[in-house]
Amino acid sequence: MKIESPEMKEMQKGPLSSSFPIENRNIPVSMRALKDHFNRTKNLSFVKRISDFHLLLLLAKFLDINADVPALAECVHTQTAVPEGYQLLIESMASAS
Repeated sequence: MKIESPEMKEMQKGPLSSSFPIENRNIPVSMRALKDHFNRTKNLSFVKRISDFHLLLLLAKFLDINADVPALAECVHTQTAVPEGYQLLIESMASAS
């Protein structure tokens, strides 16, 4: 029998969510998925809204993998505010679909 303490459960939680569509499934992930995700999560802070591994993978297709993606990943890791320029860019990508 395995008993987990509340502290262990809290340690297992990370900053990432898993509500964004997975890219290696039968249905291709599009900017429409990004828009839908942002509509579903509009009550969360922006960093929480992008704290999804598969969402970050989608953004990596369109942003600089050597500069932009690490900067966003650091914000997600530390759960700190996303710079306004990134937020505007990502929101405009979502609204364009």
